[in-house]
Amino acid sequence: MFNFSIKPSALTAHINGREIAMHTGETLLQGALRNGIDFPNSCRVGGCATCKCRLAEGRVKEMTETGYILSKDEIEQGYILACQSVPQSDLRIEVSLPEQAARRRVAGRITAQGKLTHDISRLDVLLDEPLDYAAGQFADISIDALPGISRSYSFATPSQRDGQLSFFVRKVPGGIFSTAVNEQDLVGQSMQIEGPSGNFWLRPADAPMLLLAGGSGLAPVLALLQEALAKGVTRSATLLFGARTEADLYALGEIESIARQWQGDFRFIPVLSDCGSGDAWTGRRGLVTDIIPEIIVPGAHAYLCGPPAMIDSAVDSLTRQGIYSQHIHADRFRTQQDMAIAARTPSMAHNDSAGIFDYLKYFTFLAVGMLSAIALLAGGSYITAGLLGVLAIFIFGDALLGDDTRSPQYRYPWILTAQVWLALPLLMIITFAGVWSVSSGDPLGFGAWLGGLSGYDLLAARELTTLGQHVAGIFLTGLMIGAIGTVSAHELIHRTWDPISMAIGRLLLAFSFDTVFSIEHVYGHHRYVSTEHDPATAPRGRNVYHHIVSSTIKGNISAWNIERERLQRKSLGLFSWHNAFIRGHAISVLLVALAWLYGGALAALYFVLCALWGKATLEIVNYMEHYGIVRNPKEPVQPRHSWNTNKRVSSWGLFNLTRHSHHHAQGEVPYQDLKPYPHAPMMINGYLTTFVVTLIPPLWHYLMTPKVLAWDRDFANADERRLADLANARSGRAVFRMQALKN
Repeated sequence: MFNFSIKPSALTAHINGREIAMHTGETLLQGALRNGIDFPNSCRVGGCATCKCRLAEGRVKEMTETGYILSKDEIEQGYILACQSVPQSDLRIEVSLPEQAARRRVAGRITAQGKLTHDISRLDVLLDEPLDYAAGQFADISIDALPGISRSYSFATPSQRDGQLSFFVRKVPGGIFSTAVNEQDLVGQSMQIEGPSGNFWLRPADAPMLLLAGGSGLAPVLALLQEALAKGVTRSATLLFGARTEADLYALGEIESIARQWQGDFRFIPVLSDCGSGDAWTGRRGLVTDIIPEIIVPGAHAYLCGPPAMIDSAVDSLTRQGIYSQHIHADRFRTQQDMAIAARTPSMAHNDSAGIFDYLKYFTFLAVGMLSAIALLAGGSYITAGLLGVLAIFIFGDALLGDDTRSPQYRYPWILTAQVWLALPLLMIITFAGVWSVSSGDPLGFGAWLGGLSGYDLLAARELTTLGQHVAGIFLTGLMIGAIGTVSAHELIHRTWDPISMAIGRLLLAFSFDTVFSIEHVYGHHRYVSTEHDPATAPRGRNVYHHIVSSTIKGNISAWNIERERLQRKSLGLFSWHNAFIRGHAISVLLVALAWLYGGALAALYFVLCALWGKATLEIVNYMEHYGIVRNPKEPVQPRHSWNTNKRVSSWGLFNLTRHSHHHAQGEVPYQDLKPYPHAPMMINGYLTTFVVTLIPPLWHYLMTPKVLAWDRDFANADERRLADLANARSGRAVFRMQALKN
């Protein structure tokens, strides 16, 4: 929870023979990246296995359970997850790293030269021998006609076996080399190329790509796209190209050709920054970096090329949108003039720091929880009033207070972690209050003690409580088990690297008989969400009551299978204390036993009913969050694969569970850093409002069927539309079937 500085240690790691010094407490991945090693990685929380490597020698401390991710063979061969492994001794690591071509000097001659814009020219070169490089890298080039002058330029084409390549050269005021390229005839001139250099190239991954180019920065981006196209890359790609005027746009034919042949989704968005109101331009206007918040997809990998000011602004925007720095790859085009300007210009980085209210707003759950506990203890009509009050706070609060789209930067995240941890003692108080309200006698003299302290006769009020009011108490307690227990646990069980958060999360889930949620949700649901393989995703036409039963049964079966496979991989006994499935349900049984010991059989039955209702609330929420959405399981999860809402009270009281689109795209992001994504698919309203609507199936289908069909039209890609047609045909609902027949 606390973020202490990492200090150097005496330990070393040899990664493919390269020795690096490790710092105390840092993971192998952190040490590798700190030392400039392009170590493969993605989620950095032990959930994807991108950073897996073989531990050939040494000992590490594993921060999370690798048996859920690595195969039995990989475990036996000594594979570990670099992002979850802290060295305990000197290490020798074997890992597949991107190969980099050796830097060398090659002669060639200029075969063609042409204007792309008024200040950018293209040089085509034929080398005496081929030069290997990764698309996106650069080289130092010199021309015999300009002795003693060498400049660095990015390759504008991928490496080719015939030695042909190109550069884009922007004319820099006062620049000898760039002026010659743009104003003199250099065709036939001999030249020297020394390279390749740079760490800018396309990293292997399945994540969506955002490519941003300005001016001649389009050169490495075009090369990168052309190379990816030749390799059959199917990742979705968005290309932002910033220019001053329409006359400064170039290579549009090449971009159109790439878009036409690209095997995944491809978007090209040119943006003009100096376009007059009377111009005929109908595209986007303004700074190209201002477009980023609108189009960025959570979990995307960004590739940026252009002038330093543009790159710095883009990095700032991407960071604020939740893109991790290790997934932002930039190539800054600097001239001596740029560096002089930068030296004179103060930093203007935007800093929207969180204020005290940004921390306090997440205490909403504490106020709601204490209100519920007081209502349960007060008994009688207060219980019913408490249930109605909680419903009113969320339903009317969301209706009146609108959306919360604020995403400040938090300097003290440990406070926010502590807030979630408070859910455990709070839920214990609420559950105790509910169990006490039906207990025989006054166990431990609690009612007499609190009555004497408060002046309110709790025992008399309990005696006057009717059966109907006790039923309201079950609904209120179960709702709190779901809203405070499961929602908080959901946040904590994603922190697989934090044993305290994981332990508290599993204890919270025990109150709803659902500790297996920590297995199935993280290692099943997040992998298969919005596909037919996911028990928690409701297909089109299903009603919520069917879903509660179906998802509960299938979710437990899925969790059992996942845990069984983990134990097999670890060579551990299935029916043993190592089995987290059995261990978790044992904790729930213990809670029932404690309720029985405290208040008798009726108290135990009361707790069981509350726990089952708490579990049902989770399945209702699952039903709301993914109903009717489809996805090819081979494609990465995107924000469009969840129903989102930004309603204010729901966001504050449920730890931003409302920002579900971002959560599923990046499950490791803590709740306070989730982004609102106002353009994602939207629920009917806030969480509790939508929750109530699900309980009335005719109303639910009346409101949601148009939304699902709109999702097909506005969000689904071509493959998903085919899946949607199949889902419509199987839905059993006339409106969906008619749509399938139309298509």
